[in-house]
Amino acid sequence: MSTRMEIARQGLRGALETRRHSGKSKSEPICIFDFAEGLGVEVKFCPGNSFGGMYAKASQTILVPSLRPPGRQAFTCAHELGHWFFGHGTRVDELEDMERDRDDQPEEWLANSFASYLLMPPWSVGEAFAKRHWNPGSCTPTQVYVIAGQFGVGYETLVQHLCWSLRLTPAHHAERLLKTTPKQLRRLVLGHDEARHLVIADRAWSTVAVDLQVGDVAIFPETVSVEGPSAAITSTHEMGVVVTGKVPGILRAESADGSWAVFVRVCRKDFTGRSTYRFLEDPDVG
Repeated sequence: MSTRMEIARQGLRGALETRRHSGKSKSEPICIFDFAEGLGVEVKFCPGNSFGGMYAKASQTILVPSLRPPGRQAFTCAHELGHWFFGHGTRVDELEDMERDRDDQPEEWLANSFASYLLMPPWSVGEAFAKRHWNPGSCTPTQVYVIAGQFGVGYETLVQHLCWSLRLTPAHHAERLLKTTPKQLRRLVLGHDEARHLVIADRAWSTVAVDLQVGDVAIFPETVSVEGPSAAITSTHEMGVVVTGKVPGILRAESADGSWAVFVRVCRKDFTGRSTYRFLEDPDVG
């Protein structure tokens, strides 16, 4: 049986090869759903959350549960793409298959390693901290939350990756970070528990769009304006302005001086269907 280090190296090599094949650099964040579709692998969101995810080899299709948190959905898609890349065949993964690295399931372990490095390459993570002048060895929970949002992964997923895979965060500091939950962070930042999902996009955010569901909230830098009905500025905040997803669609948010801009993509709450259709305008929502 392969050792943990060998499997991790194989996962990293596979992630880098997949990025090269898709034309993505090793240092840029990606939207994993768009990334998979670009490789010819169809991604569909299916109702419920009773299973972890599925890869169907015959149709080259990945199924992602629609009721899972956004970060978990992204990791699920990357995990199943690992099964596609390594030729593992059709898989129906239970939740625990992707949440634990079990010695008796090396292929699941390899898919996890592939997913981690594909979503959070060492160079990309290091650059994200450096651009913000933050230190992963002493970062705050809010800082980790911001970067996790840009990479589309869960808060805990990034903390574990920083500690055990990248060795950028000491174990004792990772333990402190994990005492804070995303729900606590949302309450701390927003002052309430009403938002199911929060994205904090600062001026160092680049490359990827801000993806929201209807009702989700984002915080953008001050003096930002949004154009289009899909999202609206709903309040101000010490970090900038609060933007809420209103109806499915795509719009652009831009600072008043033109120095920063980002696309905002909004989909139906708990969207089901093919991923390429998730941001189409929907007259039945609104």
